[in-house]
Formats: sequence, C-alpha cells, structure tokens
Amino acid sequence: MKKPKAKILLVEDDSNLSMVLKDYLEMQKYEVRLESDGEKGYQAFKNSKFDLCILDVMMPVKDGFTLAREIREMDEDVPIIFLR
Repeated sequence: MKKPKAKILLVEDDSNLSMVLKDYLEMQKYEVRLESDGEKGYQAFKNSKFDLCILDVMMPVKDGFTLAREIREMDEDVPIIFLR
C-alpha cells in the first residue's frame, strides 16, 4: 500500500523564495499548500490538517511568531520551522 504524502503548510510572502521552496518540496513528493501572509496561513491551518508548517518570520498582515502561537493553540504537536 502506498504511503500518503506528507502535507506541508508553507507561509512565505517572498514570491521568488516561496516558489523555489514549493517546487523543491513537491519534487521530493510532499504535498504543499502555499500562502502569502499570516492570516491566509491561519485560515488554511484552521481548515485543513498539515504534517509540518514552514513559516516566514516577517510577513504582512500577521507575522510568523503570531501565526505559530495560533497554530499551537489548535495543535500542540505539529512541527514548525521558521524562515528568516
């Protein structure tokens, strides 16, 4: 039986970096949901299940640290990686 792909939430406002990261992760067979600001990232996390979150620290609307706190309130165990 085929193992399901891990789902990653990538929240990054730099379009060049976000596309490079998304393309690379997808080449590694991950399923990637890309959002461009913290509020969109929050809505995505609230409405779906992710195995990993990769968050930019400085973003418009809501920064990565605030988003991480909100994610932790919903899921204490999901791994979070910060981008600087």
